[in-house]
Amino acid sequence: MTTKRKPTYKQMAFETAVRNPERYLGILKALKKYEGKILDKKRLLEIVSNLYLIGEFKSDGIVITETSTVANIKNKVIKVNSTRRADGGFPAGYTSRFWTYMRTMSELGMVYAQYNEEFKFSKIAKMLIEEKIDEQEAFSIQAMKSNRKSPYRNIKNDYNFFKFILEVLFTLRKKNKSLSYEQFIVSMFSCDGDVREFLNIIKNNKFKDANAAENFVRKNYGATNKTETIVRDYPDVVRRVLIISGFVTIRYDGIKLMQINENKLDYIKKILSVEFSLDSTEKEDAKKYFNKLDSTNDEYLAIVEKYREVDRIDGEEYANKVFNIINTYKINEKIICQSINLIDSKKEIIEEFQEIPKPLKLEFYITILVALKYGKEFAIRPNYKADHIGKPYSHAPGNIGDIEIYSLKLYWLIEVTLIRNKSQQLNNETTSVIRHLSSGEEFIDHAKKYLSFIAPVIHEDTKKFYDFSVVESKTEKNEINIKPYNIEDFVDITLKKENFVDMEQYTSKVFEKFRSKLN
Repeated sequence: MTTKRKPTYKQMAFETAVRNPERYLGILKALKKYEGKILDKKRLLEIVSNLYLIGEFKSDGIVITETSTVANIKNKVIKVNSTRRADGGFPAGYTSRFWTYMRTMSELGMVYAQYNEEFKFSKIAKMLIEEKIDEQEAFSIQAMKSNRKSPYRNIKNDYNFFKFILEVLFTLRKKNKSLSYEQFIVSMFSCDGDVREFLNIIKNNKFKDANAAENFVRKNYGATNKTETIVRDYPDVVRRVLIISGFVTIRYDGIKLMQINENKLDYIKKILSVEFSLDSTEKEDAKKYFNKLDSTNDEYLAIVEKYREVDRIDGEEYANKVFNIINTYKINEKIICQSINLIDSKKEIIEEFQEIPKPLKLEFYITILVALKYGKEFAIRPNYKADHIGKPYSHAPGNIGDIEIYSLKLYWLIEVTLIRNKSQQLNNETTSVIRHLSSGEEFIDHAKKYLSFIAPVIHEDTKKFYDFSVVESKTEKNEINIKPYNIEDFVDITLKKENFVDMEQYTSKVFEKFRSKLN
């Protein structure tokens, strides 16, 4: 029997295997079919192999082809994960790989994932998968329930970090101040979440750079992790969870600053006011922890429902925010095209956009490109959630499209994805995209309707789906001009301002080709 180490105070942390919390939605959707199954070795091999097959997990040692199946990649899955150590109660190897992707979800109470036990999903996780709530809503609710001391962290820190950091930011806001990124690093070492104590620390100490912050936490908190873990890895992941929850926004003023997201100010105050606490047994027992976090939902969901419509503002105000972004950051066609070309790299033309997740960033950049070319000819309504400046932090809710462009004469829906995997693209970016057309129901009687689907690569099966949708719309006398584009082609046609003609011509060719085959 392994003796449990004596708990100590440690830096706030989440699992770094998943840097971008947006990825969890795809992982949870893929895992939903295993709900209620026992997480034994056989089942976990099937689960992990399936996650490699659909592209949620990746490894140079596992090449997925047209003929790949769960059965014929299992041996490779075992091999590439053979050096992984046991972790979180899961044995060494591929089972431990599964846990690295479930640790944060377990800490936030989204799932109950214990070795040789039944796999469970919380109500909030199910609602997220079913698109009844979005990522921002789900993460903000669960963040308010989580606790640093839990069955998944052998530490002495015993408080809710999110509530602590938000109280810090609210206090600084009253003084018209922000939290520097170096101060944020130090905040992650707070032992008991004492806001006043931390504010005194940043008042009496100057953290001019990351090195100064590191030296301070090593001296005052006995930090022993590697430099990159202290100043980059852990702060980066926690920051991303704060952003996707809608709690904060990042600003640059010579240095990187963290501020309360003013667009969600009232929502944050309300959600902070909900009373929630864990007793000592719930902080020690994984099942009790999960059940407690899953037991309190109604009050949080009522707040979500109340403030949801605040995010759904009219097209003119959305357009104003887009043009505000363009003017504030002096964005022109050259800059936005360069930014789109760099979407898969670590480089960024505008530094302040660095922290926006790549899939969301592409939606953002496509919106800016269309605004630059078409000006105010149309109302532009990107449905991503954005802060008060207009910078996005969360995707559009699942039941509406990505970008809506409209006038009295037309409705144009633009759907954007960075998914390259063939099966993921076909499963996630086809029927749901067509369904999103109904979300523009106030525009349903417009004479002309258009749909542009944009991805890095358009797989043949995806193309066939949209071509069939063209024919189906014609036969149902609900005519829609549809075309799937790779990113480069969409940018080229938009720069020429030929989008509508191009979609019309493509749609006509598809229908004529289908009709000639029938004849």
